[in-house]
Order: sequence, then C-alpha cells, then structure tokens
Amino acid sequence: MLTQTATDRRILKTRLALREALLNLLTECAWDELSIQEICERANVGRSTFYLHFDSKDALLSESLNDLRDALIAHTDLHTEVRAFAFLPGLLAHMEENRRVFRNVIGRRSGYGVERRFREMVFQLIEKDLAKQNVTETRGHMLGRYLAGGIVDLMAWWVDTPDAPTMNELEQFILELVAKPLKNNNRT
Repeated sequence: MLTQTATDRRILKTRLALREALLNLLTECAWDELSIQEICERANVGRSTFYLHFDSKDALLSESLNDLRDALIAHTDLHTEVRAFAFLPGLLAHMEENRRVFRNVIGRRSGYGVERRFREMVFQLIEKDLAKQNVTETRGHMLGRYLAGGIVDLMAWWVDTPDAPTMNELEQFILELVAKPLKNNNRT
C-alpha cells in the first residue's frame, strides 16, 4: 500500500511533467495546434492520467499561469518598499527568458483564449497592485482592465518584433504610461 507521501510525490511529479511538456511544446507550435495527446506523449503519461489531473489543456495552462502569478506576487511581497507595478520586472524577465513560448501564447501565433487568459493573469497582478495604492475598487477595476490590455499588447508586440527595445526600455516605457493614470486615480 502506498503512503500518502509517495502518492503526493507521484502526483506532483506527474503534474510537473505535464506542465513542462506543455511549455516545451509551446516553443514548437501555437496553442491551437497543440493537442492533449502531444502533451501526454511529451510528458510520457497516458491520456487517462492527464484527465485525472486536468479537465483540458486550458486547465493545465490556467494552473501554469496561476503559479506564475503567485510566484510574481510572492517575489514582490518580499520587498518592503511599496512600488507601483513591482511585479513588472519579474514578468518582463520571464517573458524575455521564454520568448519563444510567449510568442505562441500572446504573440501572433497565439489563440484568442490563451491571450485572454494571460491578460486576465496580468489584470489580477495589476488589481492587487492598485489595491495597495488605495485606488477605489470600481476605478481600480476599470483602470486595471485598461492597463492589462495595454501591457499585454505591448508584450505581444515585443515578442514578435526582432529589433524590439531592451527589457529595461520596455519596462520604463510601461511605467511612464501608467504613471499618469495612477496619479489621476489616487486623487479620487
């Protein structure tokens, strides 16, 4: 009989293998071209095992994006200084390190659903940030949606542009763009 620890390790190992397979395949093909069977083959697991853990490839993607969001939040929460959009350097660095994946997730080769889910993750980061800055909930929600759309669009442009600016230039540009709306909304 398996112990709970052995079972937990197997579950974690399988879920990690599926996530790594997804990320590796996203460097090779666009989201809409990717099948669950290909993910299973790359992870060396059966389809029934996949469905024990995830309902769909969208659920697998969502878990991966949630983990990215949580890691960015945890990293920014470690810093005692409150700085607007403290998550941004980590998000942009992750994009730069995984440019081929991002090209297939939010660039020209992405599917609408994947780009929308990624934008939602960015919105969640922004909404948490705006709450720390005391932007009212309603205005924060509207502003967060507006900013998430712009940031994700800039990121999509960056991954598809061979002569794109450096990460530092992109980060500074985004921070300049959000400074005025943040200033205006903090007055209300």
